[in-house]
Amino acid sequence: HAVPVSAKMRLGHLDDSRMLDCARAIADAGATELVVHARTKAHGYRAPAYWDRIAVIRSAVHMPVVANGEVWTVADAQRCLHESGCDALMLGRGLVGSPGLALALRGQAPPHWESLLPLVRLYGRLINPRVAQRHRGGRIKQWLNMLRRRFAGAQAAYDSVRHLNDADAIDRCLQALTQSASPQTLLQAA
Repeated sequence: HAVPVSAKMRLGHLDDSRMLDCARAIADAGATELVVHARTKAHGYRAPAYWDRIAVIRSAVHMPVVANGEVWTVADAQRCLHESGCDALMLGRGLVGSPGLALALRGQAPPHWESLLPLVRLYGRLINPRVAQRHRGGRIKQWLNMLRRRFAGAQAAYDSVRHLNDADAIDRCLQALTQSASPQTLLQAA
């Protein structure tokens, strides 16, 4: 039985001059779906994303193409789908910074900060066996930093831990913030 294979590519390395060659090679190799990150490697993760270039790739291959890159809001998602001509999105950093973005795209209410704070703590515990001790605190702060775009509470949490490097000390600080939230607020957030 056939196994569906998806592939992901950027528009190119230094420029997008070979993007169609790459997309066609992926299609010819048997991929059943192609995700296109709408920037080159040289662009890194700097805005903007070039969603219109995905439309060019879509017209050159005969497989589903999924748009990716610089989708932070529902409005971004709508513009991306329109410019790329795609029917589907891959969410990356936008979902990390706004964990309710997929819900919002489906017309559902996004989570409140109070429901996310325990998840940040859980994330800290889950990375313990997988990440070197000296990097654990930084990973937690990295997620809090991204959450600051959307949640005022994340700004306060980040401010309270930014000077800490030890993951256990960060967790104790976040636990104190969790406990200071009223039970009423936590129930409303659930």
